[in-house]
Amino acid sequence: MRRNSFDLIALVCAIAACGKAAAPEADQPTPANVTCRAVATAQVDDTIEVSGVIAPPPKLDAVISAPTAGRVASVAVEEGDHVAAGALLAVIEDPSLPAGSVEAHAGVASAQATKQAADQELARQIRLVDSGIGARRDLEDAKAKASAAGAELDAAGARDHLASQRLARRELRAPFAGVVLHIYKRAGESVDGTTSTPVAEVADLAVLEVRAQVAPQTLVQLRDGLAATVHAISGEDVPATVARVAPAVDPVTLLGSVRVQLEPTKVVLPVGSAATARIVIAKRSGLVVPTTALRRSAIGSDELVVCDKGVARVREVSLGQRGDATTEVTKGLAAGDQIVVDHVLGLDDGTPLVTLSVTDEGKGTDKPAGSGAPAKAAAAEKD
Repeated sequence: MRRNSFDLIALVCAIAACGKAAAPEADQPTPANVTCRAVATAQVDDTIEVSGVIAPPPKLDAVISAPTAGRVASVAVEEGDHVAAGALLAVIEDPSLPAGSVEAHAGVASAQATKQAADQELARQIRLVDSGIGARRDLEDAKAKASAAGAELDAAGARDHLASQRLARRELRAPFAGVVLHIYKRAGESVDGTTSTPVAEVADLAVLEVRAQVAPQTLVQLRDGLAATVHAISGEDVPATVARVAPAVDPVTLLGSVRVQLEPTKVVLPVGSAATARIVIAKRSGLVVPTTALRRSAIGSDELVVCDKGVARVREVSLGQRGDATTEVTKGLAAGDQIVVDHVLGLDDGTPLVTLSVTDEGKGTDKPAGSGAPAKAAAAEKD
């Protein structure tokens, strides 16, 4: 019985000893396979982002209104139609216009008849005076009547021309070749002859731009001709140039307009859709890192993981200009520092690393964690 007790105590001690021996191995962190890259200096673009809408330039965008009040008799186009310069868009119905034109034509015919009769009377009086049987006074009266008839004919012709123009103005035509963007009035709807009741909008979509409203402090940093990149709703980036910066701000909104003209592209950009333009205002040197190498700490600060002799060192950094692929680091990093560029999540400070160092040519070589590296120590202890 006593021997069995001794055997039990020996077994418990053996188990306890095994647990103590295994404890250090369990506490040793597992090495992480990562890729490290040296931080280098590169050109950094100081940019300003403005948000606006896609639109054609003002001189290539026309909102057509009826010059006279009336009712829309017909609309000859639909939205999206391509039209040539002078193409018929719509016809406005005004009963007074045809009547005025007919009256003007009649006035011209009457004036022509009166002028013809006055000319004939003048010719007769001239013959009588030349034959010696006519009175000089009657000749002068005939000349005056002929002149008055000529003047009346000219006035009637002017009235007829004006009436014809008014009649023609009821036909709304495209001022230039382009695309019908909007139809604001349909057949049967009324217009008041002012710009408050437009009928159609036509624009030339060969040139598009981003129209944005910016604050004065942003406006003063911009100028015509600056290079830009427009990120459209399609997801593609389109090269662009600042076409016009407003010289003044709106007194009501206290904002100034900026027009960024897009270069010709095959990407279909709907007019009126939202877009963001990133305008380059200056170029300088700075430290840049891959955006994928950045991570956020538990308190919300930006972090990078530095490869320090085969051990991960978490370093808090301050960021500058941000891009899609790279981001500028303004504080917390120096040129030549090796940083982890992949699998950065889950790495704690002090984690042993098995690294693949990437050179400038993009080639990499496997390297152990270095002399005295925790990875080798862990493997040896495990064995």
